[in-house]
Parts: sequence; C-alpha cells; structure tokens
Amino acid sequence: MSTLENLEFNGGGSNPSGIKPIAYVVLKSQITAFPEMATAPASVAEKAGYKAVSDFTLVKGQKFSTIYSTQGVGKIECETSGEDDCQCFTNKLSLKYPDIDDAGKAYLNSALNSSLVAVVPHYTKSGVRYAVIGGRDFDAKVTNKANSGDKPGSAKGIDIEISAPDYMALPNYNGVIETDKGSLNCATGVFTPAATTPPAPGV
Repeated sequence: MSTLENLEFNGGGSNPSGIKPIAYVVLKSQITAFPEMATAPASVAEKAGYKAVSDFTLVKGQKFSTIYSTQGVGKIECETSGEDDCQCFTNKLSLKYPDIDDAGKAYLNSALNSSLVAVVPHYTKSGVRYAVIGGRDFDAKVTNKANSGDKPGSAKGIDIEISAPDYMALPNYNGVIETDKGSLNCATGVFTPAATTPPAPGV
C-alpha cells in the first residue's frame, strides 16, 4: 500500500522555476534498455524516479541529440489522465528552437511519425533535477510546428511538444547521457567532454 509523503515548504532562500535551455532527446527505436525502477521503493528518491545506478543503453554508435530551447519559453508539465480507478500521468515537454535552419528541418524530418524520449534538466529548490518524458511502456506523441515569423523581430522557429503517458510523474533520471560532445552525469551535473584526437605534428 502506498503512503503519502509530507509536503512541507520552508520559506526563505531561492526557489527557481523553469527548465535549462536544453533538452536531450533520442529516438525510442535507438534505445535497447531503459533505466530500472525500484520494485519496492524504500525512499522518497526511489519513489520519485529511476534507480540511481541505472542508465539508458542505446544502439551501438547512437547518442542523445541536444535541442536548444529559448530561455523562458520551454517547460515540463504533468497531469493525471484516464478513467476513474485507471488513471496514469501524462508528462509533457514544450521547447522552442528559434530558427528553421537546415538542422531544424532535418530534425522535423527525422522526428516525423517517430516516438522520442527526452531527458530535461529543470530547476528545483534543492538543485537541478533531470526529468524523463517518454518511457519503455508507452510511446510518446510528438507534435512539431515551424513558423518563419511575420515581420522583423517577431518570434520564429520550431515549437516542439513531446507528451507521453507514464506510471510516474516526471520521473527523475540520475544516470549518464552520452552525446556527440561528451557525457553528462545527471546525478552530479558534471559534463565530461568527449576525447579529441590531437592534430598530427606540423598540421
């Protein structure tokens, strides 16, 4: 039987809102293993997300892509959905990429009719947490919309929305994300740049 946690808010100090202006996204078809969840959660941390020592495993050679999002526009959301006694959560991510350049168009074409999984850093009173949108058991719905803007100085770019049913509300991820620029440890927030090959002597 589940027990409810105390929700206590102590005033004072910073309580930042919003997400960092970046999301880490991968095609679900490129994931070979999802991080694990505790079968009998014994702590608040285990109830709030995946196991601390558990990573996404991708098809060999594949990595997470990064998507820049205009600061102050992107966000994550969660709400219960479904019929009485059969409810789950709908987790949602909204991003704003401020251009429709070739990379943006390539993303649009690659994401068409695809299910994506995103890991999103967001701010909390106790530090940055990384929430997962999309999972092993349910496919995400991806909605993309491009807009050139209608006059100089008007907003333009690609609006990206990824929403997915889930048994958990915005589950925390504490594992490692591999990108083409390096690896990010979501438990510590430490980014390790990918090794580079030094140029040959005289080049």
